[in-house]
Amino acid sequence: MKTTENSTNIRNTNPEVIVETTINSKIDRAFDYIPPINLMHIFRGNAMIPAIIDTSIKQGWNKAGLKRTVYFADGSTSQETLLTVDAPTSFSYKNEHFTSKVLAALLKRIEGEWLFTDLGNNRTKIRWIYRPVSTNFLAKIVVKLVLLKPLRATLSDALEIIKNDLESGQLEKGTTWKKQE
Repeated sequence: MKTTENSTNIRNTNPEVIVETTINSKIDRAFDYIPPINLMHIFRGNAMIPAIIDTSIKQGWNKAGLKRTVYFADGSTSQETLLTVDAPTSFSYKNEHFTSKVLAALLKRIEGEWLFTDLGNNRTKIRWIYRPVSTNFLAKIVVKLVLLKPLRATLSDALEIIKNDLESGQLEKGTTWKKQE
């Protein structure tokens, strides 16, 4: 799995975390699995980023314009909006209105984008781009120096779980919203 960080001009652009992988799965199958995936299954948290423990919409997260509340293990929430869905090649979303005092001070929103490329022979390249949009210049520096590394680790872990699910055919935990063990 490849991860990159694009943050060359801190004054004019927002930093990005990009994770990508190639999976042994048809593009339609990968796309159908990922947008509505059970977030508790893939966002398990780390030292800096709390796990996701629930969302207000659990099924059918696949239509532009849908909004849901995301609940984190630390008691905070955010509002997630599905912005675009272009099956089977891309979808995008944003998270905003963070109730975490730290994230609210640092971030206006986080923009997420998934890109799917059919490589033929039942192989699909997946590229996940995450853009933290900071509240101000000083927040942008803190995001770059403190938040990007744990964010990259969280996204890499999530993408690895997705890859394992799709390649093993073990999709149940990602498609059902029973409490995870």
